[in-house]
Amino acid sequence: MEPLFYSMQEIVIAVKDLDKATDRLSEIFAAPADGLASEPLEGIELIQRGVWIGKERIAIVADATGTGPLAQAIEKRGEGIHEICVRTRNLEEAIAHFKAKGVRLTRDEPYVLKNYEYRGEVFSEVRIVFIHPASCYGVLVEVQEWVK
Repeated sequence: MEPLFYSMQEIVIAVKDLDKATDRLSEIFAAPADGLASEPLEGIELIQRGVWIGKERIAIVADATGTGPLAQAIEKRGEGIHEICVRTRNLEEAIAHFKAKGVRLTRDEPYVLKNYEYRGEVFSEVRIVFIHPASCYGVLVEVQEWVK
């Protein structure tokens, strides 16, 4: 039987100045940075870039509005690790698993991104839920299912 959770997608660092942070991390790790992208999740307006260390990505995100949930989190806790992202093969099964374990999600229904392009591949859907930080030692965990 294959594991329900199979890979770490990325670590996400929340910052105030996206370009400055990306340039600095790229310099520190002598690693390539990717271009500007926006996250099209309802109510969460983020802009992001990433730094690649081999096949692994450090995502760097900032609040596009300056007043959204990410800006509020930075104001409260400062810049730094904001979330980790993991992949699952079956989001519905993962949600049922979380509920059985008493894990709190930020919302019951998954966010769904349609025709999402990532590293030259297009996925028909990327389905996402977030585990509330109260259930994971203060860290927001994004759980993603990628559908071709």
